[in-house]
Amino acid sequence: MSSTLPLYWNLSSPVNEERLDASVQLIDALQKFQQSYVADRSQQVDPVGITESLDTINAQDVAYALKRLVRGLASPRESSRLGFAVALTELLHRIDTVSTAQMIDLVLSSSETTGSMSGQEERDMMFARLFGLSSIAQSGLLTRETPPPHISNPASTLQDYQRIITQLVILGDHKMWFPSNASFKSEALQWTVNELLIQDTSWTPEKIAIWLRYQSLWDNISQLPLKVLFKGKHPLTHGNLRHLSSILADINIEDEGISHGSSGTWKPNPHFVWSYLFDIYFPTDSISLGADVVPFQEFFRVVVDEQFFSSGASPERKYIGFQVVDSAVKRSPPSVLPHLFTQNFVRTWINQLAKRDRYLHKAAIKLASTVQDAVQKEPSSGFPLIIQLLGPNGSRDFDRLTNTKIVETILGYMEESQITEYVQYLIQTFSGKPNGSLVESDQNWVINQLSSLIRSMVVPKSDSWVTSILEFYVRNGFFTTLGKKKVTTFLPEVMRKSCRDKLLQALADLSSQATMQNTDAKTKKFNGKTTSGEQWVSVAVQIFRQLSKEKHVEALYETDDKFTEIRSRARSVIKSLGTIQGADQEAAQGGILLVAGLTLQTYLISTEEMDTDPLAATNETLRNVSSLFDLHSTKKKEDAPTSNGVTTMEVDPDEQKPFDLIVDDIIGYLEKPAPLMRAMAPQVFSAMCSKIEATTIELLIAQLQRRNVLSDEDTEDGESDASEEEHPSTEEEIEEDAGSTGDGTRSSLSEKSSSSSNGEDEEDKEDVDLEFRKRVAEALGANELNDSNSDSDASSELMMDDDQMMEIDAKLAEVFRSQSLSSKTKTANNLQREATHFKIRVLDLIEVFIRKQPQSSQLPSIVLPLMRVIIGCSSDEQQLIDKLNGIIRRRIGALYTIPNDANLDLLSADLEELHKIARKVSHQQVLPITLAVASIYLSKIFVDSGRTDIPARIYKESLADFMQRKGCKLHPTFFTESVKRIPLVVWVIRRELIQACESGKGVNTFRQMQAIHWVDTLLPMAPRLAGDDKREILSTIQLVRETVYRSLLDAVTGKHPLTISQAKVITKMALQALKITARTDEAEIGQIWDTRQFEHVFAEVSSSENLAKGGGLVSVMRQMATRLGTYTPESVKAKEKKRKVAEEKQAESPRKKVKKHQK
Repeated sequence: MSSTLPLYWNLSSPVNEERLDASVQLIDALQKFQQSYVADRSQQVDPVGITESLDTINAQDVAYALKRLVRGLASPRESSRLGFAVALTELLHRIDTVSTAQMIDLVLSSSETTGSMSGQEERDMMFARLFGLSSIAQSGLLTRETPPPHISNPASTLQDYQRIITQLVILGDHKMWFPSNASFKSEALQWTVNELLIQDTSWTPEKIAIWLRYQSLWDNISQLPLKVLFKGKHPLTHGNLRHLSSILADINIEDEGISHGSSGTWKPNPHFVWSYLFDIYFPTDSISLGADVVPFQEFFRVVVDEQFFSSGASPERKYIGFQVVDSAVKRSPPSVLPHLFTQNFVRTWINQLAKRDRYLHKAAIKLASTVQDAVQKEPSSGFPLIIQLLGPNGSRDFDRLTNTKIVETILGYMEESQITEYVQYLIQTFSGKPNGSLVESDQNWVINQLSSLIRSMVVPKSDSWVTSILEFYVRNGFFTTLGKKKVTTFLPEVMRKSCRDKLLQALADLSSQATMQNTDAKTKKFNGKTTSGEQWVSVAVQIFRQLSKEKHVEALYETDDKFTEIRSRARSVIKSLGTIQGADQEAAQGGILLVAGLTLQTYLISTEEMDTDPLAATNETLRNVSSLFDLHSTKKKEDAPTSNGVTTMEVDPDEQKPFDLIVDDIIGYLEKPAPLMRAMAPQVFSAMCSKIEATTIELLIAQLQRRNVLSDEDTEDGESDASEEEHPSTEEEIEEDAGSTGDGTRSSLSEKSSSSSNGEDEEDKEDVDLEFRKRVAEALGANELNDSNSDSDASSELMMDDDQMMEIDAKLAEVFRSQSLSSKTKTANNLQREATHFKIRVLDLIEVFIRKQPQSSQLPSIVLPLMRVIIGCSSDEQQLIDKLNGIIRRRIGALYTIPNDANLDLLSADLEELHKIARKVSHQQVLPITLAVASIYLSKIFVDSGRTDIPARIYKESLADFMQRKGCKLHPTFFTESVKRIPLVVWVIRRELIQACESGKGVNTFRQMQAIHWVDTLLPMAPRLAGDDKREILSTIQLVRETVYRSLLDAVTGKHPLTISQAKVITKMALQALKITARTDEAEIGQIWDTRQFEHVFAEVSSSENLAKGGGLVSVMRQMATRLGTYTPESVKAKEKKRKVAEEKQAESPRKKVKKHQK
């Protein structure tokens, strides 16, 4: 027994794995002990004596285990009850020496309760009895037919079964939160039915579950319990649903002497009877429902919706209802899922989803996640579910009311066919009811819903349903339906206007959305195109053309000959552009998009406010596109002028280049509020940017220059006001004379304002600027605007002479002038903000050009102008500055492709100007890293072309200016980045750079240290930069040696003093150069570094009072001496002895001074 005792402890472990391992070890050990135990099988044992019989027929460890495991069921420690129950169940399953009666007696005797027990102890005993009886049933002992070896009776009898059922019923009556646990045999069914269902007439959810689960086993007697309450019919018949819903909701009912009382205890989890109900409606195999069983829709409406989600239901009952619906969603097939969203339930769901502080918000969120997962698993249920959520049971603003994206997410999971079906449903809803009645709010909702489908990035796009939406917008926004006798206008103008706006917005959204297309065995991503490669704008133009041919519609747009002619020519140009292949194919697609967009604008002239004439704009664009792509066939057709007033498309050689004119139009579209052209402009530019020339770059940069945002007239207003004050016109003088009375007085402005203000309401007075009113009052005097003293005011005004009136006029003029300037300042700020946003959109075009054409020869010429724009920006254009810095650093600076045919002469001037800017502009105005990246990019072009000497010369000038001119504002980052990224250029000027490291060569020590840092960065790259030329490396090392030696000796003598840390930096540079020398040619290391001169420098530094302190510098030089072979133990001893003597002398000298001072 001592070997199994330690295993009982782990049965209480809270860790499931440890508990199971202990159970396995214990049961295996007990089974071995029982097999080795030899008992007298012929002896019959009286089963009444529990303890004696268990000890006699079982091994000692087994008998002890049975008793301890049963007693352990009452232990409340950690997980004892679970661990002991599992072990007892498995042990009873493996041994065959005990009977059911013995184990029942043992469990009942070990779980008896007394009056002296506390409530907790009584509950522990009840749980022990429940778990003990459950172990007997689950182990199979209750249904075992083989009798034990020592007993002649069977292992289980009907009396044993009845005892277990009776004890379970007693437990259920004592505590309602005890679930019933039963196992059946055929001979016990009659007793069970009579005891549980017939004798006890009250109905509980447990009894409903038992009847539903086992009614198929009772055959003829299964209807007996139902005769009283359920009229002998199935509980799921239509007439019994009310009673069933009350029982499941735990509501008091009284009917024909049959009562059901509420348990009074609320449990947070739904009853297990729901799983049996769902098994009936959603069986795993194809089993048909009975004839009397109602469909699931009816059952769910009556039992769940009207009971758990009624307006008077408590939050606890609604919480259970949410869990029931959650289980139903998981188990129901796609055809049934939409029927779960009934009226009361959806209303409750929306209310609980609306705000986070709602009582059941978390339960509602959990259910939303379950619904989305169900639709993702079965997309076919998406469309019916959407109809329920947006239909009468839900709300058409479901996502807005709930602050979620449930509908949008479900749409994203739906298949293409279902989204098409949903679009047709929306279009039919727009048409109204079958009788033809329309509701404006419903129509507006449909228009917005169709727009949201196109705008959403979650919903998968399909050419079919997107085309249907575009056709819907065109048909209802630009056409009207014709009847037999007259025009039938079934849409108000507001709806037509909304359709037109949504069409432009939809095309703008589609132009920025990517579509995957398979071309040349590759999958590419395109924006604003169908899966077949056609532009969506072109599709919209085709829809216009198709609808205009229908007989029963009439166009609302202009259909004059001049419009027809320009549209016809646009189609001809589009057709010609579609035939272009090769390098210009992408640019031709951009031309198609531009022409199609402008053609679409011609349909809007009669219904939309246009900033420019669409005919003139389209005609000019057609001419420019034809000239750009040399469309000869189009030109021949357009040689003769048209008879409709449309100008021809002849090309004047003196005019600007066609693409520049196109880009100028694109820039103009960026300023317009129309969403379509503003969205199309970057797409057109991206496709046609391969046509960019130098003049195009100048045009783009010109848009970034800072200008006066106010117009010339506004700017001149202040000057004209001032001049008018100083020199009044003759008419003003005449009016002034006419305003004077005969006695030398004139009517004042205050009198006029007072008379006019008397008729105004108090609300109008409150709208006046209080500050402005106060200043006017100060100008007129404190009494002039006082309404209560109007009589005295009039008398005082009569006392004013002409001088006083002139003084008041001057004050009033100043007040009104300041008010005008204040309003102009606000206007200027708004205009400046709009100008900044416009410049950012232009920069987006430049960024597109950099991304699409990194090999263009025009790209390098854009660097310096962008830098000048940064310098010219004011403090209120920080967003624009950040955008410019990002383009130079992250776009241009990250390019790996270098143009091969760039104009080096122009780039040389640009690079030189860029360095001048870097030397003059402070780093607060322009980021040093931005200047460095721009210089590096231009220098790479020279390096790639084999002209390293040009950037080297410019860098040499900048280095000299940095080292010699104190006012130079060049930031060290400028050279640091250049050394790292273009070391070949810096290697050309290495001599000047190394010489700059010598003390006294720079204006201060800081710049000397920076030069040393640059040399430290450059030296490790020397073998790669010099190639096979060792002499070039060694000569560079010699120059480093000379610079270091001179600097250290100057520091020792005090000619150019250095701190220890500064001298240490110089010496570390020498140490690094020494290591490179050893790797290059170790045989010449002594000659290169002149060991005799090094010893001299080392000795001078070691004897220096300032440089030898701390030992850091001496330690670095000692490493150099070790590598040069001049560092030996004898020299160390001699130097150490010399150092000690010097220290002793230094220590004695202060003592002598102290004694002399004392004397």
